[in-house]
Amino acid sequence: MIELIANRTERDGTADLLKGFAVLFMIQVHLMEQFVLPDVFQSLIGKTSLFLGGPMCAPVFLAVMGYFSASSSRPTSYFLRRGLVLFVGGILLNIGRSANLLVQIILGKASLDPLFFILGADILTLAGLSLVMTGFLRVLFRKKWWLFALTALFVAAISPTLDLFEPQNREAGYAVGFLYGTAQWSYFPLFPWFSYVLAGYSLCLLVQRFPALKTMDPRNHFIYFIPLWIGIIISIPYASGITYNLNGAGGYYHHGILFFGWVILFMISYLALMKLVDIYYGNYRFALMVKWIGQKVTVLYAIQWMIIGNVASLLYKSQNLFQFAAWFVIITLLTIFMGRVFYKIKARA
Repeated sequence: MIELIANRTERDGTADLLKGFAVLFMIQVHLMEQFVLPDVFQSLIGKTSLFLGGPMCAPVFLAVMGYFSASSSRPTSYFLRRGLVLFVGGILLNIGRSANLLVQIILGKASLDPLFFILGADILTLAGLSLVMTGFLRVLFRKKWWLFALTALFVAAISPTLDLFEPQNREAGYAVGFLYGTAQWSYFPLFPWFSYVLAGYSLCLLVQRFPALKTMDPRNHFIYFIPLWIGIIISIPYASGITYNLNGAGGYYHHGILFFGWVILFMISYLALMKLVDIYYGNYRFALMVKWIGQKVTVLYAIQWMIIGNVASLLYKSQNLFQFAAWFVIITLLTIFMGRVFYKIKARA
């Protein structure tokens, strides 16, 4: 989703690392949610898995997308058009990753509502709506970073109150689920998740105004991050409680401004850490592989969901811890392999 926005010639190694690790963490958390037995899911390992699939995944994707949206010279019409493409692509991905289950529903072998799987508000539909909203806000706010920052806080703060306006009609609920609410199919609604896009956008404008921020070397300011890292570590039990409570009001998918603030502080410390990794280990083979994954994030995200979603309809919540680990290795390697094949075919077309 991010590479569809940025029109840049030089890669940002740290950003690619952030996105690449986010894909890897997302694969494992999707497996934890879909594949494992309830006792594994409820264990400390399950809670750790959900935490790793929390602040280091979707918030990172969205903040990086917002950052490079602000640095893009694309016209507003591009944001609107690309946003629509991503939204439709998200719906198609929902269909693709649920294809096996949808076939069972059509054949009458499963008594489930197909709209639940087709109209789920996931990260791609969110990215599409976020781009459309960003396109409008670019016109209104121009280069005023503080307006984007304040809007981010507003979106995060108002999100829990919107649950009061959730429609009782199921069909209307599917439409509203893309915007807000605590419905089971509303995984990544615009409220509160648009706040991370705005935060990334605001940061980019702030860096443009104060260029010294971009060249800041964490090695020279290491001492300033120590209290932040300590505070993050101490507060992990709070954050883990949010990430483990996925769909409930105040849970990960529908959190408020307090968790948003925690994630922003976490991402600042995580960004500094990834900068250090890039400086010291950025040219190692594993790091280069992670960067490649980050560069191809949208396609690899779609591939891993297509695999996991369709296999999950056969193995739903039936795998033990060893099988979970094995599936993680298999699906990660298969995702990378299929991604490379896709880009080789694309290069020859």
